[in-house]
Amino acid sequence: MEPLTSDEMKQIELDIMSEIDRICREHNLRYFLAYGTLLGAVRHDGFIPWDDDMDIVMPRDDYETLLAHFDEWKQAEHIEVSSYRKGNSIHPFTKIVDSTTLVSERFLKPEYKTGVWVDIFPLDHVPANKKKVFRRKSQLSFFRALSISDPSDGVTPLARFAKRVLVPLSGRINPIKLARKTDENARFCEKSDEKAFMVVASSAANPLMVFPEAWFDPIEMNFENRSFLAPAGWREFLELVYGDWKSLPPENERPQHVTEAYRLV
Repeated sequence: MEPLTSDEMKQIELDIMSEIDRICREHNLRYFLAYGTLLGAVRHDGFIPWDDDMDIVMPRDDYETLLAHFDEWKQAEHIEVSSYRKGNSIHPFTKIVDSTTLVSERFLKPEYKTGVWVDIFPLDHVPANKKKVFRRKSQLSFFRALSISDPSDGVTPLARFAKRVLVPLSGRINPIKLARKTDENARFCEKSDEKAFMVVASSAANPLMVFPEAWFDPIEMNFENRSFLAPAGWREFLELVYGDWKSLPPENERPQHVTEAYRLV
């Protein structure tokens, strides 16, 4: 395997994102830059300098349509869907990956490696029984984290000890089934009348993050000299997620890389 630099990973992600963008525009599917990718687009005209991943969100109906037809609509054979529905992912959301690459993630068991990716999170309508849905999500996320975690790695000695004790107890837990249950918890919950979205099918989903539908009119936004779609309410989105998003965090609070990437040769 040939090691990939951070810049090479970013280029691969941009190519994946361009394929997603082409498909969505051709088939009238809505997507929006989100989270650190949206923040990077606004504040840096591209990637946050110390970050190297891409995130988008899609309303559930468009998300499901993309998953159902991606293989027939794609033009690049090496770009593939990674999903629990295909049995090739442990995540309750979707990754679009470059199959000619391999990413090793710290804290994750080696058997769950995948290619360089772009994350796609479904936007679900606010559940009427939000507390119950998020309580169930938290339970599933806890067991999923145990089932996929590498017990040999941890930030502190205490964390490593806890993993060595707890992770073996979760050996019979199937993380793909847990991913399915987590997504179904979001897909099939009773919807409220509130005109807003939430990201529910994610281990990091936050019940306080409610995004009004009015924010999600698409606008063009520059990202690394390419044009992708972003929510018109990007300011409100960033303020809700990050608070003071305009200020750069101190260097000691910037996330450290926990991945290594390779090209398969």
